[in-house]
Amino acid sequence: MRLTDYQMVHEYVENLAVLAGAVQSGHAFVSILVAAAGNIFAEIERRGLA
Repeated sequence: MRLTDYQMVHEYVENLAVLAGAVQSGHAFVSILVAAAGNIFAEIERRGLA
């Protein structure tokens, strides 16, 4: 995920094929990131911090 982030955000991508590949790779991580965010919110609620 870090490499994909770096390719999409931190590098100036001149080759559109590289950018397209990075975006497609990033899409594969959406479910992982959504699940992680859900776990964080559940823990916040469990602890009564929200």
